[in-house]
Amino acid sequence: MRNLFKLKLLVGIWTGKILIALTRIFGRGGTTLPGRIALKIAPQLSSSLADHLSKGSLVVTGTNGKTTTSALITGILKEAGYNCVHNQSGSNMSWGVASAFVAAASWKGNLFEDWAVMEVDEGAFPGVTRNIKPQGTVITNIFRDQLDRYGEVDHVLGSINRGLEMQPENSFIVLNADDPSLAGVKSSNTKKRWTYGLELDLPADTFENTGRDLKVCPICSGKLSYKKIFYAHLGHFYCLSCSYVRPEPDVKLIDSNTNPDGSTLLQVRLPGEEIEVYFPLLGTYNLYNLLAAVTCVKALDIQTSLIAEALKKSVPSFGRMELFELDNKAMVMALIKNPVGANEVLRTILSEKGKINLLVAINDKYADGTDVSWLWDVDFEQLAFNKDKLASVTVSGLRAWDMAVRFKYAGLEPAQIQVEENTAKAINKALEQTTAGNKLFILPTYTAMLEMRRFLNKIGLGKPYWEE
Repeated sequence: MRNLFKLKLLVGIWTGKILIALTRIFGRGGTTLPGRIALKIAPQLSSSLADHLSKGSLVVTGTNGKTTTSALITGILKEAGYNCVHNQSGSNMSWGVASAFVAAASWKGNLFEDWAVMEVDEGAFPGVTRNIKPQGTVITNIFRDQLDRYGEVDHVLGSINRGLEMQPENSFIVLNADDPSLAGVKSSNTKKRWTYGLELDLPADTFENTGRDLKVCPICSGKLSYKKIFYAHLGHFYCLSCSYVRPEPDVKLIDSNTNPDGSTLLQVRLPGEEIEVYFPLLGTYNLYNLLAAVTCVKALDIQTSLIAEALKKSVPSFGRMELFELDNKAMVMALIKNPVGANEVLRTILSEKGKINLLVAINDKYADGTDVSWLWDVDFEQLAFNKDKLASVTVSGLRAWDMAVRFKYAGLEPAQIQVEENTAKAINKALEQTTAGNKLFILPTYTAMLEMRRFLNKIGLGKPYWEE
């Protein structure tokens, strides 16, 4: 029986590796099909390979920030001298995790890495946790996302709680202290519960907070109020009817100063010490991602000097504010997939100086979420309010016309909106509208991002993620 199990494992790894090689020859990432087939052959593949890790596994889940947070954690662990398995493409279902393990494993079925750092879809979290038994779990936030799959926030919270009960004893959990929806997160297995949050004064949003999914206390259903609110429902909250209040974070961002290049110099307070961090990534949401990563590695007792050095070297993750340049024109690609994330991306790009060119590409495949009603919860009205900053607007993807209609009702003139369903052609058209020295901001959903990235790689811009 043992020999049969070993044979299935090896056949699963061999098949997965061959499929990864073949898919990459054709310019695909090899993140879905290889893992699916490998798991069909050897259902315990991820569990078996995770057992080879000398230190263990770490999982990052939640609605927004998984890819960047897991990349930051991986970068810090590598700076500390550890070898890591990481699903850096953002393929975060069980088969994406399996593909990452297969790619890292040897042909003999061995795995010599120290840590696995896996971002995991909220719905897939219970199954993945059961298989790889993470030493620690980071939960970034909970917002409405892909209503066709998840429904409302309560359903996501239930999935996360089921997964946490499958963690091994004496594991740890990292939570966003500024997210009141995480009050319902509980685990009987975790030895230590770490929290992080912002202690800053940030300018208030100009627009109504349409991305705020939680307006009542999750404990008593009373009215939820805030001393400070940073975006959506993240902030210093308290209930007017019961004692529920934002907990004091273990790790805090206490100061932030913007440098001339757009990066920030941050002051982070840890238990018993403070560190200064030069951080090149833009946006308030990335401040939360940084804190989540710092808190996780602090739970692992990583030296603070190594943390600061690794964060200084941070680069945008796959499709998350990635920068490409062509003919003195800069292209910035930022994934959007739900109202909160899209609002924060819009707020970040509208803070840019000078004119901006915009390309929004919306697909409705399974990985994007087939329900695109979320587009009506995004504050695209910000664009109409700042119409003097808009040099051009292009829409693309399978739901390009839906996006054009949404822009019309947001207040943009229909004549201003250029429609091109083919994503590659849309990039070319948008670039034609972009003058030298200016930026084109590309806001795609997940599968549209993969299409556009393949096109950019084909014309020599950037590299496929597996070559980076």
